[in-house]
Amino acid sequence: MEMTRRLKQSVPELIFVGSGYTYLQEFLPFVAQAAVRGGWVDSVGLGRMVLSYHELLLDVISGRALRHKSICRTFSDCTTAPRNGLPSGCYPLDAYYKQTDNGDQLKEIKASARREKKLINVS
Repeated sequence: MEMTRRLKQSVPELIFVGSGYTYLQEFLPFVAQAAVRGGWVDSVGLGRMVLSYHELLLDVISGRALRHKSICRTFSDCTTAPRNGLPSGCYPLDAYYKQTDNGDQLKEIKASARREKKLINVS
């Protein structure tokens, strides 16, 4: 965020979109609003957060409380799945993905990776 702010200050005529805000979890809406209002960025891009919490923006602009159980916790299944040939989605928090054959396959991929890591650490 600091680097984006510096770039925006250096070249104010360019449009800057901030990224990485999902890692702020519950604080995302507040920090994003402050960054835009403060002129640090022109817009904030949301990536993985909308996979787990599709209605985040609507809840925020409607003044509703955040649904904490839907907030992305950065488990990284949304990126692990496509790296293994599966569709991206929030497998831990979205029942649609969790209950699919792809969800079962992703669990096995992750379990296999954990077993392999243990073998590597033992050697």
